[in-house]
Order: sequence, then C-alpha cells, then structure tokens
Amino acid sequence: MYKLIPNQAIKLFEDISESKELRDRKRRLEIENESADEELKRLILLHLKEIRLLNTEKGKKIKRDFGRILKANKRDNEEVTMEDIDYEIYKYINKLADEYIELDELLKQNCLTFDEALSQAKQFREKFYNLLTEYSIGSQNLVVTCYDLIEHISQQPDNPDLQYLYLCVMTDFGLLNQLNYYERTEEVEIRNYFSQHELMKELTEFWKSQSENIRKYQELQEYLKKPISVKNNSKYEEDFDLLYQLTIQHTFLHDSIKNKVYKDNLNDLQMYINNDETLRLVKPYIIFAVLARKTGMMLKRERFIPNIKAVFQYQEYNIYKDNGKNFSQYVSKVELYDHLQRAYIDDSDVDMELCDFCFANLSPLSEWYYRKCEWNQNIPMNLKTKILTVMPKSFPYILSYEEYDELNEDEIELYTEAVAKLQEKMLQVAEKFLKI
Repeated sequence: MYKLIPNQAIKLFEDISESKELRDRKRRLEIENESADEELKRLILLHLKEIRLLNTEKGKKIKRDFGRILKANKRDNEEVTMEDIDYEIYKYINKLADEYIELDELLKQNCLTFDEALSQAKQFREKFYNLLTEYSIGSQNLVVTCYDLIEHISQQPDNPDLQYLYLCVMTDFGLLNQLNYYERTEEVEIRNYFSQHELMKELTEFWKSQSENIRKYQELQEYLKKPISVKNNSKYEEDFDLLYQLTIQHTFLHDSIKNKVYKDNLNDLQMYINNDETLRLVKPYIIFAVLARKTGMMLKRERFIPNIKAVFQYQEYNIYKDNGKNFSQYVSKVELYDHLQRAYIDDSDVDMELCDFCFANLSPLSEWYYRKCEWNQNIPMNLKTKILTVMPKSFPYILSYEEYDELNEDEIELYTEAVAKLQEKMLQVAEKFLKI
C-alpha cells in the first residue's frame, strides 16, 4: 500500500541515517554565504576545502536560520534539536548540489550573455521599485512593503500590478530585498534572477489553472441546484469490488470491513454518480468527500443518501488541534484521495483537475498535509499552499546579519514570532485572489 510519510521534525525525521555519498559531501563543504544559494552551489561543486561543515561563524548563521524555520513549523510540545537542524541543512545542501548548473550552461539555456542577464535582472528590480512608488507602497524595508501591499490588495484583489508585486515579494531570493546585498556577487544576482523568473512563471501558470477550475466549480454548483434524475445506465457499470477494496484499506474506514451496510451504501453512491454525466466528472472527489465527511452515516445508516450539494461546500473545522488520534486519521483521509486519484487518473469521463481543485480548496486537509507531512507534490494544493511550498526558505528576511547578531535571546524569540506572523499574513493574502 502506498504510504504518505509523516514529517517527524515537525517531528522532523523518521530516519537520520546518512548515505556514504552524503557523508563524503559533508566533509568537503564550507558554507560561505547563507543568502546566496547559488554561491553555495558553486562551493559545493568545487569541493574547495576538506573541513567539516558548519564549524565557522557563518556556518552558525546557517544553523540559526534553519532552526528558525523548523521551530516555526513544529508541532505542539515538540523540540527541534541541533541534530534535526544539522540533518535538514545537509539534506538541503545535498539537493542544491544535485541541482547545480554551471553559469555558462545556465546562460546558454536562457539564450543570454552575462551582461544581458545582468541587465535583465536590473530592469526587473527597477520595475518592482517603480510599481511600489506608483502605488505608494513603502520600500524602506520588507516589513513596510508587505503590510502596505496587504492593505492595497485587500482593497483591489483583482489589480494585476498588485498581484505581480505580491508574486515578486513571495519569490524573492535576494534580488529585490536589499538586506545583506553587499555579500552577493554579480553571478549570484544573475542566478537569483533566473530562479525568481522561473518561480514566478510556475506560480502564474498555477494561478491561471486555479482560475479556470473556479469557473468550472461555479458551473457545477449551478448544476447541483437542479434535481438530478437517476437512470439505469449499464454503460457505466464498473468493478465495484475494486472500489470497495480500495476504500476499506484506510484506517478511518476500518469498521467498513465485512460491513454490509457500508458496502450497500458505497454501491448506491457509485451507481448514483455513474448515472449522471456531470457527477461522473468529479466522481473521485465525491466518493472521497462523502466517505471523509459522513463516515459514521456510511458505516451505520442503512440506505444512507448523502447530500451531494453539501460536499461541494467548504468544511470548516480545527484541523490543527491534535487529540492524539487526529494525525493518523487525517493522513488516512489524504491517502484515500491519493488512491482514488491514481485509480481514476486515466478515466476519460473524469475531470481530475477539477477533482484536485475541490480536494485542495474545500477543506483544510491539503494545507494541513503540506504543513505537517513530508511533501509528495502529487497531493493537490491550493494557491496559498503552492506558494508555501516554493517560496525561498529565507522569506521573510527582516534583519541583516549584523542586526540579528546584536539581539539577545528574548529579542530573538520576539523576532521569530514576528517573522512567523508576517509570513502567515502574506500567505493568507493568496486567498483573496481566488475566491470560491
């Protein structure tokens, strides 16, 4: 059975054993610059010095930043140890090393010379700051920019310039934020520009697909306002045993095993969906939502008839409250949708993009998964979660290295809380762009 893996560092890791390749890399690495991922990649590739990682003062800054990131995502009453932080750093560096591309090759891929790329990066930065000025958005520091931007977007969520500025801020690897600018080389500026350009392109395409799915979702809601007539259409009969066996393997449906009431209800639900062309488009989602939301009724009430219209309404509940059982229940529900998605992915009658949109946007399950589990990006996500998964780890960078080093422990705690608050507020802005 395919298994989603709980993230244990948040409880961070199930297994912190290291491969020989990773251990060898660790012995060859020295971190020079925490804000310049691309410079770090260069150092990794060249293996400049045979010393252990993270023993320098700048290495300690890396630990500090990863510690802040991990603590911001930890589960209640869980500690983030130095071993957790070290391992997360090693895993991150290993990923950077695997993805490293020589600058000449990177320029060739983008059909630009060094000077042309540097010029484009400069133009990109100038456009950003010109738009900030045009909309009277503060640019003296990131905090002012973010809070001004939040206020403007709340008033004009459909403004394309404000949407563009938002994506610029959320994808900035250091090209736009002037903090620690003196430590970045022209090569780093070019690499950061390419990285940000690709990330903005990815988010823009995702945004467009979500907008299209909102349109289809709204059409579906209109359709559901009319009575649905069930016909006996043998063309859409399927192997019911396959669907039944797929569902009963999940923890939250454990009581469905050898349960005649459940089997009859599932069969009735399947027949009801199969005999309506529009419902068949979202069959995997409907089956998931009914089983996840009406588990008790499906298991115990004979001839239960679910309200199909209700499963296309957002289900609000506190998914982050952990009573000791919730975690496994939520994982089991996410797994069920994942399995249904795999089972119906090649079904020409199913609109899987619309199903994924409904799964990601009509309950907090998807967002919970990406905050609490090891990521498998086949699990559908909404725009807010998409931004969370791709934005630079350093966002939001508020203080320079020197300013941070002057903070005492109490001030560091306050700073960490302020960073987490600002990050969450900026992520919530995404919900204003795509209203369901």
